[in-house]
Amino acid sequence: PFNPPMVTFLLIAVYKVFGYDYFSAKTVYAFMGSLALVPLYLTARMAFGRGVAFVAMLMGAASFTLISITGALNIENVYLFTMSLAVCCFAAICKGGDPAERYPFVLSFVFGACSGAAILTRSEFVLALAGFFLLGLFRKGWDVFGKARIAVTAIVGLALVISPWAYRNYVYMERYNAHNPQAGLPVFVPVAINGPFNFVEGHSPYASGTYAPAVTGDVKDGYYTVLDAGNPRHLALLRDGFRLGWEYMKAHPEKEFTNLPVKMEVFANGFANGFLLGNFPAGLEGGSESMADSFVPDSGLALFFLAPLFFAGLFIVLRERSAQKLIPLIPLGTVLLSTIVFYGLSRLVYPALPYFFMVVSVALAWLWGKLNIPLPKPYAAVALVTAALLVAGFAQSRERTVFYKEPLGGYGKFHLTVKERVGR
Repeated sequence: PFNPPMVTFLLIAVYKVFGYDYFSAKTVYAFMGSLALVPLYLTARMAFGRGVAFVAMLMGAASFTLISITGALNIENVYLFTMSLAVCCFAAICKGGDPAERYPFVLSFVFGACSGAAILTRSEFVLALAGFFLLGLFRKGWDVFGKARIAVTAIVGLALVISPWAYRNYVYMERYNAHNPQAGLPVFVPVAINGPFNFVEGHSPYASGTYAPAVTGDVKDGYYTVLDAGNPRHLALLRDGFRLGWEYMKAHPEKEFTNLPVKMEVFANGFANGFLLGNFPAGLEGGSESMADSFVPDSGLALFFLAPLFFAGLFIVLRERSAQKLIPLIPLGTVLLSTIVFYGLSRLVYPALPYFFMVVSVALAWLWGKLNIPLPKPYAAVALVTAALLVAGFAQSRERTVFYKEPLGGYGKFHLTVKERVGR
């Protein structure tokens, strides 16, 4: 149970249904990633209105980053889908109205279940869930009893999704410790056991502000490591990573201040990878050439234009003091907090890009209103969206899209690994 299981389980299910066919798997993943635009659009519409939602989804549909990740078998694609469903459910709960008023606790149950799926995809969604809890806790207009019922039904939905995997982990870890008494690994692992390892990876003599597998003492091909259950050093990182990382932070605070700007740069680069095909492929931060991170185009120019609009939109959102409008900030804040607490990795940002586009679109809508420019006719809007999708879909490298039919790089290896599991 080192990593959250959703991506592996989904790929196994796809192979069980369609057979072992790489192209079919990529088609399913591409459809799922594209379908995520629907709950993302609904979230933006409930929070900011139809105009902002249209602009935000137009940016998302034309983003080379999102097109690239939805054309590959990767965690980001699945997380984009599961997270978008959970966030959309919470937006519907906050907005009220039908169906939130007619079936409020059904909706909160679905929110909990979708949150469980998101956590089983990427564990850091727990931080987003905490943010939504605080947002609901201090939301005006809900009585205490209503908030409690919504929270309880959401927890029930969450528990029903996570508990089977948590029980499986309990049985697995109990048996592992019985056969390896020297390991002493935790038995209760609700989702994954990689948290301590990731923490010490970001807070050790090898930490550089980004991905640092050298903490294990054994790096292969310059960018990855294989954990050995028989290696006492590796077991210590899994078992005591939080303690080891915290002790290093206290002993070397200057290293933390040195790495923080690197983390922020990597975080910003996640938004820079957006629309243009310059410097393709981007590569992993820190000099690695891992195929797991090299499928996204680089566009510092896009960030140069979007960053001022984002901060202008952020100012507008915060000034209005509406819980509904703060929702897109939760996924972005989750990525930022994960980057500071652990280490920087641009891939963490990619699934949160649509929420970045939402805030940017708030500023664009405000600017559009100030300029008093009439809105385009519906047929013109349809033509604009179609043109953007055509350009974005065919201007990029076909090797990174669903049209490429052979396993490629790190995710090709993941594909082969899952094949072995399906064949058992």
